[in-house]
Amino acid sequence: SYFPEINKVPIHISDPALADSVYKGWKERGAMPLYLWQGNSQLHGVNQYKPGQVNCVEFLFNALKKNNEEVIGASYANGNLQEFLVSLIYFSKKFPLRAVIQPVFYDDMREDGIRNEINTPVVVRSVKPDSAYYNNLPNITILKVNDSISGDASSDDFNGIHATAQERSERYLDSKLENSWSIWKGRPDIRGNLFNDVYKLRNMVLGIKANTVRKMIPGRYNDNYNALLNMVAFCIAHHIPLIIYIPPLRDDVAPPYDIKDYVAFKEKIKTDCEQHHVTFINLEHLVPSKYWGVKEGTSFGAATEIDFMHFQQAGHQLIADTIYHTLMKLSAQ
Repeated sequence: SYFPEINKVPIHISDPALADSVYKGWKERGAMPLYLWQGNSQLHGVNQYKPGQVNCVEFLFNALKKNNEEVIGASYANGNLQEFLVSLIYFSKKFPLRAVIQPVFYDDMREDGIRNEINTPVVVRSVKPDSAYYNNLPNITILKVNDSISGDASSDDFNGIHATAQERSERYLDSKLENSWSIWKGRPDIRGNLFNDVYKLRNMVLGIKANTVRKMIPGRYNDNYNALLNMVAFCIAHHIPLIIYIPPLRDDVAPPYDIKDYVAFKEKIKTDCEQHHVTFINLEHLVPSKYWGVKEGTSFGAATEIDFMHFQQAGHQLIADTIYHTLMKLSAQ
């Protein structure tokens, strides 16, 4: 993972809580016209990273300097479109956005829920006036519950049990044990490692590998696609140009998708973008196979496996160049 900074101030974050720092740096640099680039870990992950290398957000930031423009990045590992919708609304309230760059990952159409970093009182209060753009999405409607939660950092662990006996008992244990018992204080890491081990064990037992075909989950797919349509509607209503792109996918091996469904997915996005006059580009074959690599295995017994998501720095340069030329065409219209 690589998150660029300018003068030790972030221009690319994975937690909206850092948006104030991004804003401060942007203002100090002169409050240039600004683009927002959202994405999942492909945006911040550099395969076979070497010290001194950068990602596509920093490449684009440097390219935009000569135009007196800037870009900021917000990326969330395995981020789904419901999360991107909330994130977009939030950032649009903090920054005057010149345009938004949004990839749509077929794999992440299987993801669901709103992560704690996004489901915070600060974000909820900011996006609530635009609830019309997410009232048809059950997971985002749940955000309303958190509007009364205090803004302290410890509340993240209690978002799902607010105002229950379980919350009261756990907060009591927190106050008694967190500063006196290292195991209790480290339970988030222990829990994360446990879930990771269970995930690897499941994959080993079921024979799931990186290239195992993943079927879509209809309910999650529909919620995510509706979130995409709501993003389009929000940008149109607020006069924010939107660029939607199909992200790079390695093509030297068969992808873990049902090809027929994947093709239909791309065609539907293209059709909907054309219908709403949204810029659409397909970058699926942009990054050559030589710029991809492997990742840590996701099942016990597999040290590494094919990485379908992350490419090397050269791939980041290619995608940044393409986005830059797309933005210039958009500005010339």
